[in-house]
Amino acid sequence: MRRRTAAVLALALLGLSSCTPGGGVHHPPPPPARPAGAPTGIFGSAVPQTPAFDDPAATTLGVRFTSTLPGVVTGIRFYKGAGNTGVHVGALWDAQGRQLAQVAFAHESDTGWQQADLSQPVRITAGATYTVSYLAPAGHYAAAPDAFDGGPVVLASGPLTAVGGGFASGTATAFPGQSHLNTDYYVDVVFSPDESVTHVPDAFTPAYWSKWAATAAWSDPSRLPVGVWMQDPVTPYQGADDADAFRALGVNTFVGLWGWPADDHGQIRAAAAAGMAVIAGGHACDPAPGGAGGAAQWPCTTADLPLAARAAQAGGGTLAGYQLADEPDMNAPDGTATGAGCLPPAQLAGFAASLRRQDATRPVLVNFGTGVAGGARSPGCPTDFSQYTATADIVSVDFYGVSDPSSPAGTKGVRTYGTTAARTRLLSPGKPVWVFLETPVQMQAGSATPTGAKAASPAQVRAAAWAALVNGATGISWFCHSFVSWPQVDACLRDAASAATVKAVDADARTYAAYWNAPPVLVGATTRGAPVTATLRRAGGRTAVLAVATDSATLPQGGPSTATFTVPGGYTGPVRTDDGRTLTAHQGTFTDTFTAYQPHAYTLG
Repeated sequence: MRRRTAAVLALALLGLSSCTPGGGVHHPPPPPARPAGAPTGIFGSAVPQTPAFDDPAATTLGVRFTSTLPGVVTGIRFYKGAGNTGVHVGALWDAQGRQLAQVAFAHESDTGWQQADLSQPVRITAGATYTVSYLAPAGHYAAAPDAFDGGPVVLASGPLTAVGGGFASGTATAFPGQSHLNTDYYVDVVFSPDESVTHVPDAFTPAYWSKWAATAAWSDPSRLPVGVWMQDPVTPYQGADDADAFRALGVNTFVGLWGWPADDHGQIRAAAAAGMAVIAGGHACDPAPGGAGGAAQWPCTTADLPLAARAAQAGGGTLAGYQLADEPDMNAPDGTATGAGCLPPAQLAGFAASLRRQDATRPVLVNFGTGVAGGARSPGCPTDFSQYTATADIVSVDFYGVSDPSSPAGTKGVRTYGTTAARTRLLSPGKPVWVFLETPVQMQAGSATPTGAKAASPAQVRAAAWAALVNGATGISWFCHSFVSWPQVDACLRDAASAATVKAVDADARTYAAYWNAPPVLVGATTRGAPVTATLRRAGGRTAVLAVATDSATLPQGGPSTATFTVPGGYTGPVRTDDGRTLTAHQGTFTDTFTAYQPHAYTLG
């Protein structure tokens, strides 16, 4: 979260299993007759970085994927660019390279996504690895080199995750077991998960907070954590102080305090007076230093106090937890994007253990950057980023997907907040995930880098919050600093557009908190126009679909959309909208329109 000059949203690679193609088509038993959830896929309407790679050779292209849910594959899709002609043949393979299904494509369009339905659906198992492929007899296939450079690709709010790409040369369909430059070839499945299961494994529930006395009150499902990064609550503001000002905007938690614990200067008490919780910095002293990898070398001297004692001295009734590290997965410890590289996970675990030895009554928060958010690998990063998230009780993550000045234009947008949340949820089963949000003032009128960066609009910021929450975030935090007027750390208070945006988003967080705290259930969304991401949640005896229009590489500023939603259970009946309208669902589907970056909440029944 510190000021930085580079943050690259890359995607990542999981190892390719050693597979041997089998002969013929292996037909698994037919799927049992049971209702299925909404059809979904991996890539949605995403457009490849290179729609038609300059290679005329006949090639089978594939993508390996896993699912968090069992269900059936009913079709195969691929992205077609100019010159990718001839008869295309799709196939589905198991992890041993045995072909499970094959289908020829017909009635194709000149370019764009193509789909062929299987004659017999194929049942797949949760957690297993499969490969979907197609034969491009004239080459010129879609390709995105380096797409799998460090972790899974999560592009939708559903259960599917792409974990690698492969190819096989030749004019006949073959298992795509070779790889080159960790390339994604944009091959997809049409998948219907089994009904009545969430698409997040080991979903977080608010009861998690009862593990610590300091956060027991957070178990109330109507409370959603809304944080703000690195502030001084006693800073004067309009006749009061920043603590009161942030509380008035709907923020309920300070994440990090300047100078704490060495210098409190009344920060904890000011936060308490405003009714704010505090996740404070956790670097005091350790009465039993040591730990894995030589971590936690903070021995106590006679002038030092362990954290629990320091908290009590500062009036720590409002102190809810400790913030341990900032972006250890990308640029620790010297604060540069390419300098010291990643902090070893064992050392981070040692630091976390030290905090828990000092005070076991409060959770530990670690804020991660582009490694956990998108798989970017700085020097020394592990292949498995869950080694990092395992060290934290609260998993926080930041990637400023709209205004980040170092990311290529085609990779930026509101949609990155959804993928960041979805990927972090997969890496953090059962734990709370807090996603940082940018404000309009962050990059207003300039940039911290020579490349320049456009500020996020209020509509984009609100949509970013919804995209994160729809895709499994269970808390949000604000980066209130300005890179333009640095070191103004409370800039979002002093900029009218930013303050109004923070207040509106925080109101959404409160209004729908019980739904955001409920386990997500898959909802299919077929759109015309801008992409729409959606989730179904059940809370307080009611069922709601929460959705938001986002953007894409071809619609970088979003746009209007018409979305048809498919919900589990075949519901037929009234659907009440957040703006007072009543729609009708028939056999589990209903349709509505969105303006650019508009969110909607629908109540069924």
